[in-house]
Amino acid sequence: MSLNKLAKKFNSGIDVDLLAVDLREHMVKYHGKPGVKSALRAETEELLRRRYPYEMGRLEEYSDLLYQRLYGLGILEKHLEDPDITDISVLGTRIMFKKRGVKTDADEHFQDEKAVRILQDRILAPLNKSLTVSTPSQDAELYDGSRALLVIPPQSEKPVVIVRKHNRLKTTLDELAGSVSGLEPMVEYFKQAVKDRKNIVVAGETGAGKTTFVNALGFEIQPKHVVAVLEDTREIQLSLPYVYYFKTRAGGGEAKEITYSTILRDCLRADPDRIILTEIRTPISGYEFVHVLNSGHRGSMTTIHANGCLDALLRLEMLIQEHQNLDGKIVRRLISRAADVLVFLKVTEDSLGNRAGWALGEVVEVTGTDADGEYGIRDVMLRC
Repeated sequence: MSLNKLAKKFNSGIDVDLLAVDLREHMVKYHGKPGVKSALRAETEELLRRRYPYEMGRLEEYSDLLYQRLYGLGILEKHLEDPDITDISVLGTRIMFKKRGVKTDADEHFQDEKAVRILQDRILAPLNKSLTVSTPSQDAELYDGSRALLVIPPQSEKPVVIVRKHNRLKTTLDELAGSVSGLEPMVEYFKQAVKDRKNIVVAGETGAGKTTFVNALGFEIQPKHVVAVLEDTREIQLSLPYVYYFKTRAGGGEAKEITYSTILRDCLRADPDRIILTEIRTPISGYEFVHVLNSGHRGSMTTIHANGCLDALLRLEMLIQEHQNLDGKIVRRLISRAADVLVFLKVTEDSLGNRAGWALGEVVEVTGTDADGEYGIRDVMLRC
């Protein structure tokens, strides 16, 4: 039901805007976690029971309206709720989504660009962020943990919303083997690599399933191990009892910047057995990850954008040297001691450019460096 239709039903009763203000603070703890809608209903029920018991008979109506007021993303909602849709894009007023790898135009679009701007503001409001001419793009995390990029002119010609959903983060290696070509004969190898606390770097392009693969590896971590997860956007969801999630944040106003160095220092105080860095995107994240792994924390993992295993090593090397100008041989020696196993995942496409599936492209072990400082590489991928 639309927000306007719901609002018309509330020409009497409690001021829903006041209820939303009361509940917003309570709902912060659920942000980025699954089950937000049911959590909101429970919080609404508790609030009505304590303060407005005479309105308990309208619990469902209040819950629906409050959900729309606090989280509703209008015509995008049905795409967010579809488990087969992995990506949603808004280009101006046009909506496109990717379902089972196939790019499709939605049958319903935004009425005008003003409606898109309202949607962008609604996404950013709980995060105390905004889009302006001086800050025309923002990263955001939706209520369900999905990642969103929001852009307005002058950075883009028209308003843009790009959403990447996390639909497969609870898939095990055995389950993943059914959809990733070449993985099945390597499943036992990866399980043993995790048990043996090998440091694993997963490389691939955007949409290749790197985060999904790391989550699948996480099922093989010993349950008594303490894991620290370092992220700049919430992506990892481990099914383990002892997990610390640490997240960076850009500074602004009174909000102090939270850097990789900050969360790394804090996570080390938790004395983790393993560290998972969602993705090495920046020079500081590459440097810090390799630096820490050379000090211990065996069995750690990360991902990186690259077109192959060797390319991943070269990209990591480049990022580290960009952060700190070190001799190339020293950098390669540090990397070779930090990275034990490199995995390359690739996307396969059909003739129209739709994603046909995932494939395991390469699996190699780093055996160290030689006298010239070159990497020792051993191909361990089992081929069908």
